[in-house]
Amino acid sequence: MVRGRALGRVLRMLTVAAILLAASLFVSPDRVLADQAALPPVDPACAVPDSVLAPGSGLPRVSAQLAAGRPLSVLVVHSAKSVSNKSASKPGIVGYPARLEGELKRRLPGREVSTAVLSLPGEAAPAMVAPLTRAVEEQRPALVVWQTGTVDAMRSLDLESFGTALQSGIAEVQRRGADIVIMDMQYSMHTAQLIDSAPYVSYMSWLAQSSDVFHFPRYDIMRYWVEDGRVDFADESDEAKRRSYDFVHQCIGQLLAQSVATMIDPLSIGRRTGASN
Repeated sequence: MVRGRALGRVLRMLTVAAILLAASLFVSPDRVLADQAALPPVDPACAVPDSVLAPGSGLPRVSAQLAAGRPLSVLVVHSAKSVSNKSASKPGIVGYPARLEGELKRRLPGREVSTAVLSLPGEAAPAMVAPLTRAVEEQRPALVVWQTGTVDAMRSLDLESFGTALQSGIAEVQRRGADIVIMDMQYSMHTAQLIDSAPYVSYMSWLAQSSDVFHFPRYDIMRYWVEDGRVDFADESDEAKRRSYDFVHQCIGQLLAQSVATMIDPLSIGRRTGASN
């Protein structure tokens, strides 16, 4: 009888301890929203309406790696000329991958963040899949930002082949344990008159939704800036071009970092940084 009472007390103590532990780990939806609202704000000059840019549903693989205490490593893959991660193609301009790294560090304090760049100059999407896959296999990033569509649109390449390549690349990246963001081409009024990018942009948007990956709409973002008078690519002076390029890289870095940070599960960050305490 005594032994039974003692066992009952032990069971009650264990039950109370379990309840207290669950309460300490629980984060309410309001707290999650508060954590997201506490992210460093985007520069008002860079901001675009939700109708142009809205976060995706999530980055489960990134969140899992952060929850396990691993660093956030990002691989940016594009078809532009090879440039340093610390600079853009224009002298004195810091490229958006380096901006992205700094902005992610601001939004994930105490976490290790690094970005690497794979340049595949002049390559269309179908030719990018194999080197993209090799790079992910070798570097094991948590997140891939695949910037594509520019060369495909310039050459008016087949949309079906473009879509098949995108699907293949997305699948290969995810199969290797990384999340992926697909980014479309840049916009300027001059290039828009020469190149019909709209079908490729629309296809990327549709494919991203059907594949449940995030499409970063760089084309629509830059078009909004141009139409709103925030950036002017028509001014050919060196200083004006430098200002425009600097604005674009700075703001793309901010908006992409904000999108990524918003899609990361706050619990995966809080467990490591103490934000949920």
